[in-house]
Amino acid sequence: MLRLLVIGKMKRSWSKTFVQKQGIGKVLIQEGLERCRTLGYELVFLIGHPEYYPRFGFQPAGLHGLELKQFEVPENVFMVCELKEGVLQRIKGELKYPETFF
Repeated sequence: MLRLLVIGKMKRSWSKTFVQKQGIGKVLIQEGLERCRTLGYELVFLIGHPEYYPRFGFQPAGLHGLELKQFEVPENVFMVCELKEGVLQRIKGELKYPETFF
């Protein structure tokens, strides 16, 4: 069975007092992905900024035959990060967010 995660938007709810460009988001994402690897997850999906997330290994999911039809988003913002090498070569299809995500 394939083990994957879908992560939601990372948002600064304290934005009025928070100063950007301190690297906090970067550290959170790196630590989160490392914990996912440690826990045995093979893929992580997200809808995110196409210029930010590739630095962490995310790629447009459509390049790997993966689709998202539940939401109308540009193809380049539906992304996947392969945590276990070779997994993206074995799967194709549509990701469906579970009801609990909403």
